[in-house]
Amino acid sequence: MLYIGENLKILRKNKDMTQEDVAEVLGISPQSVSKWERGDTYPDITLLPSLANFFNTSVDSLIGMEKINDDKAVANAFLEGQKLLRNGDNDGAADVFSGALKMYPNNEELMLELALVLAIDGSSEKLTKAETLCERILAGKSSEPVLCTARAVLCYIYLKSKNKDKAVNTAQKLPHKAVSRFTVLEEIEKDPSPDEINRLLKSITFRENAEHDILVVDFGVDMLPMVEEGKLLEKISEARNNIGKDKAGQYKMPAVRVRDNVEIAPNQVRLRYYYDYLIDKEFADFNIAVGELLEELKKISR
Repeated sequence: MLYIGENLKILRKNKDMTQEDVAEVLGISPQSVSKWERGDTYPDITLLPSLANFFNTSVDSLIGMEKINDDKAVANAFLEGQKLLRNGDNDGAADVFSGALKMYPNNEELMLELALVLAIDGSSEKLTKAETLCERILAGKSSEPVLCTARAVLCYIYLKSKNKDKAVNTAQKLPHKAVSRFTVLEEIEKDPSPDEINRLLKSITFRENAEHDILVVDFGVDMLPMVEEGKLLEKISEARNNIGKDKAGQYKMPAVRVRDNVEIAPNQVRLRYYYDYLIDKEFADFNIAVGELLEELKKISR
């Protein structure tokens, strides 16, 4: 991932310039600058030296190499921490995530991983720390999957803390199937033991269930009858079965959930994929939208 768009926007505003001003300097259209800043497109590689020189910075700084390197360091921390956790070394995993979080204190995914490890440990002190981390995530502006996972982890923290009512109230706010109110509420009603709660927490952190590899498709409430009439989920299920499973026995095509609480203009369908993929388009024809979705799902199948 490159960070040209957000860096360019900061540099431009620091110079008190408009997108039109930058476009005029470079001899391009304002729409191009707007697309760069939104992250829809990147500048042509031949323009990078000009942009860097104009804003008195380096090409590396413009594209965000420092942050890119940070992303790699965080990814390595995830790999190391989860390897320790799989081997039963909870304390070692907690140390890895704690150390990484000291280096990147605002990384909410690291907060979430540390919260999971602390919640699995289960001591009163660690449960309190895990709860604080989850609440900190929910108070921030993280991505929806991270927020949903944080809520699911909180549910199990509350269960371990013997606060079932609070767990139920938190579960009611979950939209995703993998960590949905239906899934988590069902587990809560079983009154799981601490060991069973640990299993559930590990299923979240390791994403071992194929349903955790999930994409959410946003449809306006007025589109839900079309979803049913067009047999969208049935078509996706058929395509998923046709593509089959990998050697580990997991479906190659991600699972799909329809989220029905997104308000958009009538007669428009918006497809939005969360997790590793993000596509945001609008269609006036539902059948075209379904066809597009199926093709994209086939492309991104593992």
